[in-house]
Amino acid sequence: MHKTLRHTERAAIAWIYNPWVDLIVGCGAWTAPLLLVSYWTIASNTRTWSVAFYALALFFNYPHYMATIYRAYHRAEDFEKYRIFTVHTTGLILLTLVLSHFWMQLLPWIFTIYITWSPWHYSGQNYGLFMMFARRAGADPDKGTRQALYGAFVASYLMLFLGFHTGHSSDPLFVSLGIPAAVSRWEQVVLGVGFVALSAYGLWKLSRQTGWRRLLPSLTLFSSQVLWFLVPTAIALLRRMEIPQTRYSSGVLAVMHSAQYLWITSWRISVC
Repeated sequence: MHKTLRHTERAAIAWIYNPWVDLIVGCGAWTAPLLLVSYWTIASNTRTWSVAFYALALFFNYPHYMATIYRAYHRAEDFEKYRIFTVHTTGLILLTLVLSHFWMQLLPWIFTIYITWSPWHYSGQNYGLFMMFARRAGADPDKGTRQALYGAFVASYLMLFLGFHTGHSSDPLFVSLGIPAAVSRWEQVVLGVGFVALSAYGLWKLSRQTGWRRLLPSLTLFSSQVLWFLVPTAIALLRRMEIPQTRYSSGVLAVMHSAQYLWITSWRISVC
């Protein structure tokens, strides 16, 4: 009877492909081992790891960009639906490329915006997938629950943002806002407390509807968000270290985010 109940609970989660692929790639269960390997390798051989990330980008990052283009431009209705991206944002990007070609001083600002915005984009995708799995598990969160959980994801991003822009940048291509360390530290502590409170409330509300077992994919995604954003911020605070903006945002996080995007996009295309 107990085994039958466990099997029914696993089936009720409604996986995208299968539990292993969904948890490891889609929900980011491979985050901890990949981050540990990347930190250890970067410390021992930066050049080798940089080449390895470039090779991984050929298989994950660039196809992820092409998958986005395919989804936006493949059908006329999608082109019109996402017109702000397919027309206006594309035009702005092309204008930026032209300006940066003739005005080299613009490059650090472009790079800074990209590096700062990327984690926000990663957080948005994590939150969307978190809610998708929660609903597939049978949850129907009210507005207060959604706002609490969204607030937790925003707070985790803001903690990393403050880490990026605290003090002077050691990277000539990254323009830091130069937030004083004392101010940034207290702001991160306040955000950390807010994150814990919002998370506890939102997850408790979801668990009352579905139970904890059926929230396994959502909880895995949530733990990935914690590992991507809160853990490096906490380490930087406790050990008074600087978060490496360029390596972190455009390195292992970009690879995991791109693999996650290809995972969900391939499924959406297959069911269309």
